[in-house]
Amino acid sequence: MGILLIPLIFILFLIHSKVKFRKLREGSKKLLATVVEYRKERGPMRNDYTLLNYPYVRISTEDSYYVKQKLKYANNWDKPFEIGQEVEVFWCGSDLLYWYAYETRFFKYLPSKWSFWR
Repeated sequence: MGILLIPLIFILFLIHSKVKFRKLREGSKKLLATVVEYRKERGPMRNDYTLLNYPYVRISTEDSYYVKQKLKYANNWDKPFEIGQEVEVFWCGSDLLYWYAYETRFFKYLPSKWSFWR
């Protein structure tokens, strides 16, 4: 019984994370950004500060200035975007988040609302 309970709790946590992310994204403006570089930075992962590949993107503004900002979408196995690739992002407070963060890998198979049984 306990063996089945742990994966169920983990899946429910992932669904909760996706639902919360979608609510954050709902009221935000989608921006287009270009990946300009990657930097290895320390990031918390399983109580261990591991070096992660953080993409830095350039966001062009209306008055032809641009902002270079760290995208909070890190990975320690590979680099999810190519240099020069355009990605859709949004601001959440002072963090820049990838628009499709929960639409990739196994996250795309999780429901995006709690009312998934209807």
